[in-house]
Amino acid sequence: MRKYIIVIFIIMLLTTIGINKVQSNLIETQNNNNEIQQTIKLKPPEPEPINPDTLKVQQITNWDLEIATYFVEEANARNVNIFEEALPIAHIETGGTYRFNASNTNTNGSTDGGLFQLNSTTYKEIVKQLKAQGREFDSWDRNDPYVNIAGGIYWIAYLKDKHQLEEHKLFTSYNRGVTGAKQYANRSGTYETKYSRKVMAVRDDLIK
Repeated sequence: MRKYIIVIFIIMLLTTIGINKVQSNLIETQNNNNEIQQTIKLKPPEPEPINPDTLKVQQITNWDLEIATYFVEEANARNVNIFEEALPIAHIETGGTYRFNASNTNTNGSTDGGLFQLNSTTYKEIVKQLKAQGREFDSWDRNDPYVNIAGGIYWIAYLKDKHQLEEHKLFTSYNRGVTGAKQYANRSGTYETKYSRKVMAVRDDLIK
């Protein structure tokens, strides 16, 4: 009888040990799962890749990432080439500083302002067209970076699309106005000017 009792005791002991071991393994597995889940939760999301054109614009201009991104997005949306049209014009207009507070007073009393040196007379039409397209800004100040970028790139796109201009014709018309550029071409037999050559030189340098 004692043998049976001892056997039963041993069986119960082994069963208890087995159950405890299983429970211990389950607890350890649960803890490991919790640690994995916690690690997954704590892992920061992967940053979105930055457009290479944006990085290049930022490197050239020293603008912050937000402004550089906006510039690239506006140019792409208007089908204006960033490094062959928009940035070379901005470079010449600001003397290579890419400042948004640049200003100039013309002999006829009009003023030019901002990155793209938008003329005060032309700017009224630009604002009208941007508003018609549903664009909204906190301020319509010509020197505001967002307004000036949107307005300048809109004007370049307008000259390209409305008047089918490119290269010297485009740059001279941007500088002198469409009528002034035509008058110059009629007198000299070419749209090439000192201004357009400067823009082309910057363009060639940027696209190397």
